[in-house]
Amino acid sequence: MSLVNQIVGEGAVADLCVWKNKIKSGITLVMATLIWFLLEIMETRFLPFLCSILLLLMLLLFLWVKFGQLFFIRRPLTPQEIRQEDSPVRALFSKIESLLLMLYEIAYGEDIKTFLSAILYVAIVDTVGSYINLLTILYICLVCAMTIPVLYLQFQEVIDNFIREVSEEKNKLLEVLKSNVLNKIPRATKEE
Repeated sequence: MSLVNQIVGEGAVADLCVWKNKIKSGITLVMATLIWFLLEIMETRFLPFLCSILLLLMLLLFLWVKFGQLFFIRRPLTPQEIRQEDSPVRALFSKIESLLLMLYEIAYGEDIKTFLSAILYVAIVDTVGSYINLLTILYICLVCAMTIPVLYLQFQEVIDNFIREVSEEKNKLLEVLKSNVLNKIPRATKEE
């Protein structure tokens, strides 16, 4: 298993990140770019934009239910099918619930190390967020998540060689620092 597969993992999101299905990955990147462009560059207001999308989705779902048998083989899920235990929508809600429960457990403070690291990460995000808009941060993260694994897979040998050279240079600099600076610091003698 390659390093990228270990980091990205498996599943639909990993397939998007490594561009296994180029059409789905391309559509994801184009849609994210379009939404970012509309909200950031064109300064579209979020709530009317969200309502317009919801109206469009509701209209499309209504047309799919009423006239879909003429054009499509698959039919949409019925409300009864969504309420079933093995429904994808139900699985999404259970994932959200488990994330909220995890945040509650962290905030409850039983594991102080996890609590402090969560506080540190939130403070870092708060500092970065005061300079950059959240949507821009999310867009940058999406673009990086969809391009860095593919570039690494394509240029793996070059990147590994570069990282090896940088690591060797770092080790040489640390040895110079240790011999020229750290070894010249007088040490206290142990008294027994």
